[in-house]
Amino acid sequence: MEKPQSVTNAALLWTTAVVAGVIEALFVVSEMHRDGGIDSGTWTALAVRGGIYLAVMALILTFASGRRWARWALAGLLSVVGLASLVVEPARLLMDGTPLIEAFGGDGDLMMGIFVARMLHIAAVLLATIVMFSPSANAYFRRPALEPAAA
Repeated sequence: MEKPQSVTNAALLWTTAVVAGVIEALFVVSEMHRDGGIDSGTWTALAVRGGIYLAVMALILTFASGRRWARWALAGLLSVVGLASLVVEPARLLMDGTPLIEAFGGDGDLMMGIFVARMLHIAAVLLATIVMFSPSANAYFRRPALEPAAA
């Protein structure tokens, strides 16, 4: 079976989510640098985040090549755990009365950039998840396991 456009689109949406996460991190680090510098803990956190993004990109490529396990890994790791990391704390802040933009973007000078990047990140994850489980993608991933993935 030829790879459907939905699988390609889902991979592009996952990549968009990663890029939005990188942009968000750059905004946050820029703000931290402006406000007093970046300590070793921040550099360590950035290195860990960079490693995670590289691993996620490898997982996206594996998914796009037709590996079933990668689809489920993306669903569990990014659609559940990753999405929760993006929305749980802002949701708590919203319940405490924090304005929407501040809850998702912080309270610094770059809050609008962080807010937009975070919203793009969340939207890309939600859309990628929906497209990844669309009927055409489901049919593609249901093919016999021994059938090689089409390019």
